[in-house]
Amino acid sequence: MNIAIDLDDTITYSPEFFSILTQLFIAEHRIYIITNREPGTEQKIAEDLDFLGIEYNEIVITPNKAEYIRDHNITIFYENTDEYHLELDENVTVFKIREPGNFSFPEKKWITSKRNSIFID
Repeated sequence: MNIAIDLDDTITYSPEFFSILTQLFIAEHRIYIITNREPGTEQKIAEDLDFLGIEYNEIVITPNKAEYIRDHNITIFYENTDEYHLELDENVTVFKIREPGNFSFPEKKWITSKRNSIFID
């Protein structure tokens, strides 16, 4: 399988989980660390990932995560931001990471917009 994992507010929000996950998956799967950070920051990202114990095959910097995921036959995607989920095909399994930027812990409610969601009540 090809697996993409967002860096900011996904790996950085739960580094212990993703360290264990990537160590378990790296032998049999291709792991892409995908981010919308500034191009040319790959070395700093690699250092940060090494410090966090994150295993990976490739660091990808792109403003268009959905296009990259489609073009590289990625079928599993860990991400915290809804907007990146909207353009993905249904064959991509998405794991949404709950963090303070997308979930109000005091109110116990998701933070979203009409563009990203269909409200049922």
